[in-house]
Amino acid sequence: MQARFEDRLAGRALQLLGPRERISACRRGEVPAALDAIERARAAGHWIALLLDYELGEWLLPEAARPPPGETDAEPLRADDGSARLTALVFDQARHEAPWDAPAAGDPPARIAAVRPRMARELYLERIERIRTLIAQGELYQVNYTLPLDVSLEGDPRSLYRHIAARHPVAHAAYVEDGQRTVLSFSPELFVARQGSRLVTRPMKGTAPRHADPVEDQRLGEALRASPKDRAENLMIVDLLRNDLGRLAVPGSVRVDDLFALERYPSVWTLTSTISAEAPQATLAQVLAALFPCGSITGAPKIAAMRRIRRMEIAPRSLYCGSVGWLAPDGDFSLNVAIRTLVLPSCESNQGGAGSSHIVDLPRSEQARAASSGPTTPGPAVRSGVYHVGGGIVHDSDPEREWQECHWKARILG
Repeated sequence: MQARFEDRLAGRALQLLGPRERISACRRGEVPAALDAIERARAAGHWIALLLDYELGEWLLPEAARPPPGETDAEPLRADDGSARLTALVFDQARHEAPWDAPAAGDPPARIAAVRPRMARELYLERIERIRTLIAQGELYQVNYTLPLDVSLEGDPRSLYRHIAARHPVAHAAYVEDGQRTVLSFSPELFVARQGSRLVTRPMKGTAPRHADPVEDQRLGEALRASPKDRAENLMIVDLLRNDLGRLAVPGSVRVDDLFALERYPSVWTLTSTISAEAPQATLAQVLAALFPCGSITGAPKIAAMRRIRRMEIAPRSLYCGSVGWLAPDGDFSLNVAIRTLVLPSCESNQGGAGSSHIVDLPRSEQARAASSGPTTPGPAVRSGVYHVGGGIVHDSDPEREWQECHWKARILG
């Protein structure tokens, strides 16, 4: 059990140490007890790593799992895989340190050996056209539509994390081993953070590829900043999150701190906005009930978009588009939007059937192994994983361009 969070833009990392227990919820009815256990652990002075699957949002917002008005289940629902949708790893303490270095010549090797879209181009284009039709009919304004990529990793996951994180520095990266899966998150997007009495959210909406030629690269960035389509997408999500924060905030305290900020990353340009609010009494459970999942990865209206996502995407998102982050003993927390996130099931994991909410005390041998913050020597393994890509669809979206965008969003793995 390991948990590490890195803000490579600020040059700092948070390593959680001394693993104690794992808290999880595998059914909707287990979520309140799991959140209560998390709050007790925090109040007792422990640090907590949180992994929140996107489908947790369907448990927090059960109306999102119902058919759209006027419809039955004519469109088949995707199957739920029965795994934990909320996982919390409890640790004794945290240490602030520098981010991991990129792998050196003598470090264990790692590479992505294969990336295979699980969805044919023709089906993807058909689904985007269907979404555009629903928008034209007035049911939706925007839907964030995604597809999974099957990935084969040769070598050590930590080496791969260090390699990608060094080449693609972001503010909300994470490396987590929770006993069921290994998570490599290279997310640039903040879902929500508590800083004292204030909640801050920073959605990203609007993306353009980078270019090797500096002049063309700058043109692409400025074109994104000026794009009516991308600005409209971004503003829809800003309004959605203002409304979500307003459910928790002191009246009159919700504000847009920054609108349409252009951010540059090694492979993409993005448009980011920042919204904040005073909410001194809001608990983690209340924040999740009001905001989760983040509106930037659902669409608008939120419930209507989630209903269509459930019926039109070909597989559960699981951790993708959920959140990975930390909770401190003083109540502060930082949760990312789990985009640009590779999930590798553990070889020894056994997720079972329906599952149950449980707290697992860890043996001393695992506590000692997990306490080390540095990379360990791997075996020569080939592991399968999943990496999702997607984007916001509006009425004037070009299906072919959206398909191409999915491909260049996966460049980070190369």
